Amino acid sequence: MQLKAWRLRVLALAWAMPMVASAALGGVPFVAGASAAVDARVARYQPVAIAQGGYRVFALELNNATVLQEFVDASGQVFALRWSGPDVPDMGMLLGPYLPVFKAAVQAARQAGKRGGPVTVQSGGLVLVSTGVMGAFQGYAYLTALLPPGVDVQALLK
Repeated sequence: MQLKAWRLRVLALAWAMPMVASAALGGVPFVAGASAAVDARVARYQPVAIAQGGYRVFALELNNATVLQEFVDASGQVFALRWSGPDVPDMGMLLGPYLPVFKAAVQAARQAGKRGGPVTVQSGGLVLVSTGVMGAFQGYAYLTALLPPGVDVQALLK
């Protein structure tokens, strides 16, 4: 019963803040019906799991078979993401307002002569690592300012 009430609050937040609802990191989790643009990219929403640290884990499978996990704190904000699948997910959809930080890091790496290989970002409170090869990509991102107290982010994202 308590979980149902929590889901209703998340949906209410998603409807009240449509700009945030379209961006996972730092916003509300992706939920069915909250955004037509997101729903068009999602093949399946999975049940919510409650972790021992007091946070929740939302999972969904994108149309490209990439599995995305969203780690959500007690206030309903996504503080971390993890993905794995055959393609790199749409970073704009995942990072929302943090996309410019990601793009700047990629641009800086290219200007330094780096092509391909892992992408690592540690800037503006965003930590992101994306690795893989054709058909097998994985990565994670989190916001240092939103990490719940006592959460071991390295254990969380393994």
